[in-house]
Amino acid sequence: MGTRVISCWLAVLLLVLTTWHAVAGETKGPPAGYRIGPNDVIRIQVFGEEDLSVEARVSGDGKLDYPLLGVLQVGGKTTQDLQALLTKRLSAGYVRSPKVTVSIARHRNVYVSGEVKTPGGFPFEDGLTAQKAVTMAGGFTDKAVRNGLTITRRSEGHEQTFNAPLTTPLLPDDMLVVAQLQKFYLMGEVMRPGPYPFEEQLTAKKAVSFGGGYTDKADKKTLKVTRVTESGAQTIAIGPDDLILPSDILAVGSHNYKVYISGEVRAPGAYPYSENISLQKALTLAGGVTEKADRKEMTVRRVVGGQEQTLVLPLEAAVQPEDLIVVREGQKVYVTGEVKTPGRYAYEAGATVQRVLTLAGGVTEKAEASVIKLTRITAAGVETRVVASDAAVVPEDIILVVPKSDQFYISGEVKTPGSYAHKEGLSLQKALAMAGGATEKADRQALTVRRVVGGQEQTLVLPLEAAVQPEDLIIVREGQRVYVTGEVKTPGRYPFEAGATVQRVLTLAGGVTEKAEASVVKLTRTTAEGVETTVVALDAAVVPEDIILVVPKSDRFYVSGEVKNPGGYAHKEGLSLQKALAMAGGATEKGDVERVQVVRIVNHQEEHVAVTLESLVLPEDTIVVAERQKVYVTGEVRTPGRYTYEAGLSVQKAVSMAGGFTEKADKLDVRVERRGAGGVTTVPVEPQAVLQPEDLVVIPQARRFYVNGEVKKPGDFWYERGLTLHMAITMAGGFTEKASKTPKVLRRVNGQERTVEVALDAPIQPDDIIVVVQRFF
Repeated sequence: MGTRVISCWLAVLLLVLTTWHAVAGETKGPPAGYRIGPNDVIRIQVFGEEDLSVEARVSGDGKLDYPLLGVLQVGGKTTQDLQALLTKRLSAGYVRSPKVTVSIARHRNVYVSGEVKTPGGFPFEDGLTAQKAVTMAGGFTDKAVRNGLTITRRSEGHEQTFNAPLTTPLLPDDMLVVAQLQKFYLMGEVMRPGPYPFEEQLTAKKAVSFGGGYTDKADKKTLKVTRVTESGAQTIAIGPDDLILPSDILAVGSHNYKVYISGEVRAPGAYPYSENISLQKALTLAGGVTEKADRKEMTVRRVVGGQEQTLVLPLEAAVQPEDLIVVREGQKVYVTGEVKTPGRYAYEAGATVQRVLTLAGGVTEKAEASVIKLTRITAAGVETRVVASDAAVVPEDIILVVPKSDQFYISGEVKTPGSYAHKEGLSLQKALAMAGGATEKADRQALTVRRVVGGQEQTLVLPLEAAVQPEDLIIVREGQRVYVTGEVKTPGRYPFEAGATVQRVLTLAGGVTEKAEASVVKLTRTTAEGVETTVVALDAAVVPEDIILVVPKSDRFYVSGEVKNPGGYAHKEGLSLQKALAMAGGATEKGDVERVQVVRIVNHQEEHVAVTLESLVLPEDTIVVAERQKVYVTGEVRTPGRYTYEAGLSVQKAVSMAGGFTEKADKLDVRVERRGAGGVTTVPVEPQAVLQPEDLVVIPQARRFYVNGEVKKPGDFWYERGLTLHMAITMAGGFTEKASKTPKVLRRVNGQERTVEVALDAPIQPDDIIVVVQRFF
């Protein structure tokens, strides 16, 4: 009896413990009103029915495969909804009085992006706050704004984005974005140039203090800010009390003056100015002049009284601060043909043809020494003539020593233009045959021959029977044409005949068709004033390049551009532009129905008419549907290409359309190329900047720099704007015990690699090679 009582109490105790563990092990219920969605793991328990108690993941389309009942649509339901549904369905012939429990075993993800160390998706859990989600993503980066969190949440088919403190509870599918810290940049003569955190009401004076103050070389009156606005990048002078804005680049000028040397010197560039430096010494700083230099004339560009002047100075003249010294290339003469060393040679005052030929090594054995041609550019044009060996030369003359064998030359509309051996009695017609004959475009009635007569080149028009002479240049020009289109039997282009009328040209085109409105013939002609289209009579004279259009009898209009079926269509009274586009199949995917133009003839002149979709179309109108405006994204994005422009399109969205940045992208140096009235401009932009149609967004590859020698971790590193030499060495682990604290920097300047002295607090440049040498004891 006692044993039985003890057994009963043990059974009761075991039941209580089992129930307590079951309750303790259950997950907390989902948030109130939580609706099941894709990737949720659902736990369904049916009391006493192990085969019907399952744990399964909801598919991407919100469905769940359940025993006996098959595929169920569970997406969008609450756990209570699903519990009621299963109870009802199982009661219908499967399980008597089923006791069903539905719970969420594991929720779908929340997503964290922006300035966190490990962005991505993370499993939702009850009680998850924004702060905990940031911790799951590795915490904030150095660039994060800790109170700059936004949450994007989808509710009832709509997305809403709102600012959120760290204590904000999250829901499944929430997207948490951590904003980047706003910065401004210091450069120039400050102690520590580079990026700094922006703060409200920041003045230029206070901004300089962030960088350690001015250097000894600083010009405190020369403060400039480069600022990106909607109209592009602007650089303006400011005072110390003016306010700095986010992303501003504040530059402090220097008192250091320079002189600039360009042209034919060995090392062009900017050099430090010193008192009483002469022009000759300045050239020595640039490595001296090259072999091509004109040593007799040095040009200096100098600002005098606010105006830039160009001065010719002797080598002994003194240089002034900010002078630009230009060493021009010396004057040349050119020698070609049958000489031993063809090429260009320095011009000497008073030189003759014979002197220049001597510089070129003299004539070869193949030369026809008595036939020397000289080509010279004068105010009247280019002249070529045969000259004597004692003829004087001038700069830029071209001397040609011709070969002994006689040649003639054919160019223009022949099948094989080139040079051919001359024979006595050769006719112009046979010469054309040697060049493969004239092409279809050739004007066979006017053959031009350029021939040297009495030392002067003349242009002759000769018949086909005329004899060709050595060194003749035969030019076969393209024949003049008129063009016929519209309702004629053989549209095309036809040779122009002097005195031809419209009627004559229509006859060449086979005459008009049955559909032609013979009384309406339009002629388009290009004149000095522009292009004119007029209705003409059949006896009107035509001129070369005229375009004759025979219109059809019925009134028609024409649709071209980005429509599915471009062409001509019958016109009806009251026809609207919208209906006309529908007759042409509607706009293509590329078509922009908001940019439709109508070309209409008004008073015999073509005009571009502004229209709307409700505007009426008139007979003979030409409707042109333009292609949708585009923006282009290139460089370090995953899918470079062109994308449809939409109003308000930002740089950030355009990059997203192109697949986002690649791993190599320099996200801080995004630029936009924009074509304007003054040409193409390139400006740096922020991600929120608004693009314009046809903008080109350029994502450059992040640049690198290199550190080797006596550092703890030599190698290559990603470059960032404002990085100083000291910071670069720190990234490489710092100096070793053996290191000299005066590193050298190899830098490419004007295409030449040079060793430059850089202070530890001075900025480095992309592709710099920093060498830390071992110190000597």
